[in-house]
Amino acid sequence: MSSRNPADLEDDLRSIEFSGDPERLADLREEARTTVDRQTRILRDIDTKASKILRINILLLGILVSGISIAAQTGPEGSLASNVGPFVTIYSKLGIASLVLSTAFAGMTYTASELDVGLSRENFRAVLASELPDDDIEELLLKNYVVRINFNRSTNVRNIPLIQLTICFALAAVVLLMLGVYAAIVGPVPSWLLLAAGALLGLVVVVAGLPRQLPRAIRDIRAWN
Repeated sequence: MSSRNPADLEDDLRSIEFSGDPERLADLREEARTTVDRQTRILRDIDTKASKILRINILLLGILVSGISIAAQTGPEGSLASNVGPFVTIYSKLGIASLVLSTAFAGMTYTASELDVGLSRENFRAVLASELPDDDIEELLLKNYVVRINFNRSTNVRNIPLIQLTICFALAAVVLLMLGVYAAIVGPVPSWLLLAAGALLGLVVVVAGLPRQLPRAIRDIRAWN
């Protein structure tokens, strides 16, 4: 069964007839509502982080573009090559590319968020008009929560690696731009500093859990499709 496609899950749920203690339905529904609330908080936290990083990255890109523009118009020769040239290194190029990628992933994270918010107005009207017994209504609401949990879980599974990529590329941009400044002012970057920078970025990727979360999201997408 797909981990996200609601139609498959709904078909399975229709075939299930609850025959246990009716009071347990209310307890299960309360637990399901708590789960949905937690899922919602997690996704909102991810969206908040993504929006903040997006704004910061756009600001940094604007500062970089403005700095290059000012450097091109000032100085003894007024030449872009003479004023900015020393700072144009492989590190600064990779740093700007990482910043652009971080901005792109932040935008993807923020815009790709989806939540199943529950029963619509029409659904509620249909339930009220059906005159179902209380137990049947509890069971119907619980099944609806199951569908919501399934959908929201998948949304979080996909958004977590996006925000991780956003943060990792942002940190990579900072490190690479600093290496670019070092190369322009001091000289060639020593091997030990490159190794330290690489180890730092690798540690961030591992601690963030990206190697585990990214395959998980890919499996979820394949299951849905």
